[in-house]
Amino acid sequence: MSTQNDMETPTRRWDEYQAYLFDIDGTLMHCTDAVHYFAFCEALTAVAGRPLNLDGVVAHGNVDEGILRDAFTLAGVPEEVWRPRLAEMRSFMCSFVQQRSADLCIHILPQVREVLAHLRSRGAILGVATGNLAGIGETKLAQCGLLPCFDFGGYSDTCEYRRDVFRGALEKAHAFAGNHASVCVVGDTPEDIRAAHDNQLPIIATATGIYPYEQLLAEGPEWCVHSLTELMESLSAKA
Repeated sequence: MSTQNDMETPTRRWDEYQAYLFDIDGTLMHCTDAVHYFAFCEALTAVAGRPLNLDGVVAHGNVDEGILRDAFTLAGVPEEVWRPRLAEMRSFMCSFVQQRSADLCIHILPQVREVLAHLRSRGAILGVATGNLAGIGETKLAQCGLLPCFDFGGYSDTCEYRRDVFRGALEKAHAFAGNHASVCVVGDTPEDIRAAHDNQLPIIATATGIYPYEQLLAEGPEWCVHSLTELMESLSAKA
C-alpha cells in the first residue's frame, strides 16, 4: 500500500467513504490533565494491594484493558489475582473520570470540527474507535462538545487489543451504514494502522500524537498527513 500525496487512492478520495472511525486521544484531542492516568493508578493499586503506576507501560496505541494487563504483568501480579476483577476495575475507572470531568483539560486538535462537518455534509456516518472505555471516552467527548458529532462509539470495554476494538466498531458502522458500506479509519499511532489493516480497512494516519510522520508513513497507511489541516487544504487544491 502506498500513501497518496494527492489525497486519493486508486478507487476514491479520502472524503468519499460512507463511514469513518476516529480514534480519540491524539487524533481528535489532546488531554493535558492526569485524570485518566490516576484512574489507572488507583485501580491498579486497589487490586495489587500496593502502589502501582504505569511506569514502563506503553499506553499510546494500547487499550485501557490492555494497559491494565501490561501494568500488572510488569509488576509481577499473577493473572489469577487481577483478571477476575477486570469488570470491577472498568467500572471504577469510568466512575473516577466521570466524577472528575470538570478537571479534564482537553484541547481539540486543529480542523477536527471542520473535517467532521465536511464528512457529515457528504452524508457520512461518523463513529469512534478508541482504546478508551466507553464511560471515559464519552466523558472526554462530551466535555469538549464533540460527542454529538458521532453516531456511535466503538470502545474498548472487554477488548484487550486494538484490532478487536476496531472489529467491533466496524460492525457498528455496518449496522448504521449498511453491510457493504465503505469504511475508513482515522488514527495517530502505528497500532491504529495495524489494527485497521488487520480488519482490511484503509486508514488516514495523522501525526498529531506522539509518533512522527515518518514512523507512521513506514507502516504503510493509505494516507499520512501531518495534521487534519492537510485534508481540508486538499479540498481547496481540488476546487
